[in-house]
Amino acid sequence: MKKKKIHIVRIILILIIIAVMISIITVLAYRKDNSNNFLGQEDLNVNEIEQNMIQSTNELEESTNDNEIEEITKWEWIKDTPENHQMNSDILEKLYTELDTTDVYSAVIIKDDNIIGEYYKDGYDENSVFTLQSCSKSIMSSLIGIAIDKGYIENVDILISEYFPEILESNSQYKKEITIWHLLTHTSGFNMSDTNNWEEWRNSENWVDYVLNRNVTSKPGTVFNYSTGNSHLLSAILQKATGMTAYEFGKEYLFKPLGMDSVDCSTDPQGISDGGNGFSMNVYDMAKFGRLFLNNGEWNGEQIISANWIEDSTKVQFERNSGSADYGYQWWVRTFGTQNYQAYFAQGHWGQYIFVIPEIDLIIVFTSHHEGSSSIYWEFVNEIISAFNN
Repeated sequence: MKKKKIHIVRIILILIIIAVMISIITVLAYRKDNSNNFLGQEDLNVNEIEQNMIQSTNELEESTNDNEIEEITKWEWIKDTPENHQMNSDILEKLYTELDTTDVYSAVIIKDDNIIGEYYKDGYDENSVFTLQSCSKSIMSSLIGIAIDKGYIENVDILISEYFPEILESNSQYKKEITIWHLLTHTSGFNMSDTNNWEEWRNSENWVDYVLNRNVTSKPGTVFNYSTGNSHLLSAILQKATGMTAYEFGKEYLFKPLGMDSVDCSTDPQGISDGGNGFSMNVYDMAKFGRLFLNNGEWNGEQIISANWIEDSTKVQFERNSGSADYGYQWWVRTFGTQNYQAYFAQGHWGQYIFVIPEIDLIIVFTSHHEGSSSIYWEFVNEIISAFNN
């Protein structure tokens, strides 16, 4: 509605300026025909006045465009009671009591585009910034999608040797077959995992070279092997394709349009954004990212990420043989609740989560330092869903 009002005001002002300028030009033309001098000055240049008129209207349009952008970035969350959204507040209060006994620092529950529940441990609030850990992977995936939408990267089937030509000198045929799709789905085949190689990799002088120098022990696309190294290669590819770090690219095409002002990102020794583990932000910005996906990539009338990318990212791309969730493009996919609602979520070490459950218009964000099983979060989500009255 605000955008429509801005456009109407802009049109009215432009029409007024044009009308005034036309009147001035008419008067000057008349005076020029009837006098060799106008108010004792040299004849005025009508063409110059016309150019000034055009410049004025252009400046006005630029100014109103700036106002329009400012209106978009001022978007804020609306808060409401659970009961207004068919949620039982008693169940949510019970959940908060449970959270008091855990290492969960914050939780935000969004239903029907309204914040209906918030929980914070002492010392934390909506402005507290948390490192997302592996939730960063879902951010990284979205940036790859935007880069494809904008033509910086052709598609997910591009061989990564296009960006790392040294691969072509390898004796491994498997390594030469790795595509961006394989990195997105952790099926690259690199003999590397966060469990076995984390410290050695993070202490290496060059994170990209470390990954590329690993052996490929399975045919790409056949074995799921979760490794932040895959995600870091995506960040390096994005930087090669766009000339910007993932953080810089994200600021221009994702964070700024959504008003995600708290976002930051660490880098590797070469200055490449740590796309698999390094993003940080507050819980409201985490929730904005979830809202963007819930709304199929659209934010206040602007398509930030294509709906096709949202769909491909959040559906099962690879069915795992173990665990409680399958995998999309750096998003986990599974069902929740007795109704088996389809959902997808970003998951980070120690309990950083962004859950999105489209069927009931629900977003749940957690930040934590929980070193136990992740199953407690499945229980939390199921409890929240149980508060929803069908």
